[in-house]
Amino acid sequence: MPSSPPSSSSPSPSSSFTPPSSILIVGSGVFGLSTARSLATRPSFSSTSITVIDRSPFPAPDGSSIDTSRIIRSDYADPAYAALAAAAQEEWRKQGPDELGGLGRYSETGLALVANNDSSGVPYVHASYENILSLNKGTPNEGSVHEFTSPEAIARAVNCGGGTGNWGYLNTRSGWADAEASMIWLRKKVDATKRVTFLTATVTSLIFSADPSSPSVRGVNLQDGQNQTADLVILATGAWTPSLINLNGRCQATGQVLSYFPISDSEQERLRKMPVLLNMSTGMFIITPANNMVKVARHGYGYSNPTSMANPEPNPTSGQETISISLPYTALDIPNLHIPPEGEQACRQALRSIIPWLGDRPFTQTKICWYADTPSGDFVFTYHPTYDNLFLATGGSGHGFKFLPVIGDKIVDCVEGNTPVGFREKWAWRKRTVEKVVTEDGSRGGRPGMVLVEEMGKGHKL
Repeated sequence: MPSSPPSSSSPSPSSSFTPPSSILIVGSGVFGLSTARSLATRPSFSSTSITVIDRSPFPAPDGSSIDTSRIIRSDYADPAYAALAAAAQEEWRKQGPDELGGLGRYSETGLALVANNDSSGVPYVHASYENILSLNKGTPNEGSVHEFTSPEAIARAVNCGGGTGNWGYLNTRSGWADAEASMIWLRKKVDATKRVTFLTATVTSLIFSADPSSPSVRGVNLQDGQNQTADLVILATGAWTPSLINLNGRCQATGQVLSYFPISDSEQERLRKMPVLLNMSTGMFIITPANNMVKVARHGYGYSNPTSMANPEPNPTSGQETISISLPYTALDIPNLHIPPEGEQACRQALRSIIPWLGDRPFTQTKICWYADTPSGDFVFTYHPTYDNLFLATGGSGHGFKFLPVIGDKIVDCVEGNTPVGFREKWAWRKRTVEKVVTEDGSRGGRPGMVLVEEMGKGHKL
């Protein structure tokens, strides 16, 4: 295989890329598992051995892709992502029992995308509205988008007794997916190829070449003292990626709040036609309740968890240096982990506003979901510019799950040096770093700059 990444201007993979004899994918989330499936089914990799390694048995309990529900939408302010999400939705809509959207894995209950007047979320919602209208123009779906011109119109559409936002629209062709069930479906598809080996082990570091004049990655070291080598290592480790390669100024882990509580059969029936409601100004959202469970959450700037650690990359000239990064802190670290008071209060206020008759129902479970955030909200699908044989598939920025049926093919296209034209700059290695990663793609709500340990220590009255 080539010792350096193929040029993004390469006209075809075959002209500049030789498939490696072995590929090691670290991480079995959406990016890792979908990449494994695409590699296993693409003829050009028919002679390549494929291994997926994850620290937890599948499905990983603290992975961002494992949950009761995730929003599935093509409602994006960016036309390229909107078009790609629309392509993914065509797969989600396939309802056969063996199809991704079948057996209740996908429900098209609609999405009410709204914003508050004079807020940062307004431009995002406006641009999404225009992109959806453009995608639907001249198709049978032209009547599927309905504009809201007042808070009262939003409340009527949601039909739960309350609402949020001042302006927005309802897209009846968006919805939600059972995230865990969808990941289990994908794992079965990968297993059916009989091409992929799965290992459960904790990766502690990458194996870097000993020759500093030819820097490369040869595999990974494991916590038990063993190692795994491969001709190509693909890091699909989500919010944990900065612990394995220095991504300071390019990507960091941020924690998002999720809260849940059960409802009765009659309450479930009352809410089963509620559209997903997402306020891009506050970041608060409620997904259509299912299986007698309500989920209230926030797509916001999130919490950082600053952690000092040795730079995971070798530095032959100055020796070992210490860097500060944000790392996930999950229920695997502390079983009774609860979201900070600030986050619980935000979820409570959203619930009281949107579904007032459930407003004081106690949350029976809460969770911190960890994003791998980038400054622009773009994914990172690229070879590392310094280390040969290392490819990054990370930076999901809290919106990667909806692309599950199509993103593996796009990642493998990037591996072959055939990055889609509309994403060549978006998914590339960011040449300029920022002092502190804050995702500013227009879709984040809440307050930036919150630190998890600080917020954990604050009290409040609900």
